[in-house]
Amino acid sequence: MITIFKKELKVYFSSLLGYVLMFVFLLLAGTFFWGYFLAGAQASSDFSAFFADINTALLFIIPILTFRTLVEDKKLGTYELLLTSPVTAWDIVLGKFLAAFAFVMLAATLVLIFPLAISFITTVEWGAVLAGWLGIFFSAAFFIAIGMFASSLTDNYVIAGLIALMLSVLMLVLSFFGNSQNPQLSAFFQSISYASHYQQFAQGLIRAKDFLYFAIGIFLWLFLAKSIVESRTWK
Repeated sequence: MITIFKKELKVYFSSLLGYVLMFVFLLLAGTFFWGYFLAGAQASSDFSAFFADINTALLFIIPILTFRTLVEDKKLGTYELLLTSPVTAWDIVLGKFLAAFAFVMLAATLVLIFPLAISFITTVEWGAVLAGWLGIFFSAAFFIAIGMFASSLTDNYVIAGLIALMLSVLMLVLSFFGNSQNPQLSAFFQSISYASHYQQFAQGLIRAKDFLYFAIGIFLWLFLAKSIVESRTWK
């Protein structure tokens, strides 16, 4: 797993796509920061909307970043070699997942420069900032896990990216079904909705059940990806 992780991380830092996506992400973060805190000439310490917009940006950026994770091996003809090497399906999936996650979180950590910068002119509620950053942390892992699953399904870059994007959006909009007049049905959709749990972090709240939701969700998407990869070894 460590070998795969190092190889994949090196690919992100040696490819133009990786740098372009990181640049676009930081440019968007800078634009959001300017719009919320500087353009109106109004100092503020509320970063909830800022982190929510960054999270929305990740929803579209991560599918582009992850569509190649397993598809590229299939395209280059190295997938079969990888499957027959002395590594498990979990090694393959986790190694690639952790590499993508490390790359995204480097960019997400650089975003903390913005609240640090504004802290010189106003008081920043660092507890709320930390909660918002944790929301980005879990969102990134969640979306990457979905991207890994999408990449395991096909050998087409575009299809993998579209599947990842559609699944991510689906998890986001499930909360709309929570407006049902049926209390049980409403509670069910709210409990499985990504947005319902992420919003708590964005609002500065840290709850155990939100940690649990993301932990289970990330595991399930990675388990599905692992199962598909593993099924290829029997063909």
